[in-house]
Amino acid sequence: MQTSCLSAAERDAAAAANALQGARKRAERYGRRRLLTASSPAEPALPPAESSSSPRRLYSPRDRALLIIYTTVAIDMLGSALTVPVMPFLVEALGGDASSLGLLFSTFAVAQIGAGLWMGAASDRLGRRPILLVSLAGSAVGMLGSAQAPTFRALLGWRFLLGAFSGTSATANAYIADITAPSERPKLMSWIGVIASLCFMFGPGVGAGLSELDVRAPFYV
Repeated sequence: MQTSCLSAAERDAAAAANALQGARKRAERYGRRRLLTASSPAEPALPPAESSSSPRRLYSPRDRALLIIYTTVAIDMLGSALTVPVMPFLVEALGGDASSLGLLFSTFAVAQIGAGLWMGAASDRLGRRPILLVSLAGSAVGMLGSAQAPTFRALLGWRFLLGAFSGTSATANAYIADITAPSERPKLMSWIGVIASLCFMFGPGVGAGLSELDVRAPFYV
């Protein structure tokens, strides 16, 4: 009886020892697995594959907006630059003199100052792009009216109208500020000055060449 009890206790002790040893082995294997997982470098995530059916965009909406801005400024500046060399001859043909020419340029400049004021405020309320389109339309009307002006007074009025719609620089700068980050604005806004310089660098030469056809020809371009 005593022997059977001892053998049963020995069996229980041996089973407990085996269970403890198995638990230790499992813990060691689990610890080694975690150590290997932590020490192995993570595989870099692959970028999502682009769909072959969707074409890649060459120009973003911001790029298209900048193209519209720069084109508008170029058209506005080039229109004024083309007419610079023929203006004295047109004023003389309409019966004016040197003081009349000075009055013509001053009238345009005063109207242009006012244009920067009203176009900036209107673009805040109505949007940048509509005001740029209105500016182009007003400049086109002013150029056509100047080309067909029969008297100096009529030319003076048309030049005032042209100047009143020539304040595109303020609206263009505001438009660029709306669609670009602060770090990009100095570079992108400086292109407006570059465009203006290029227009007045080549515009008078082109206008002088067009004047060989007719003194009013640059206004139609």
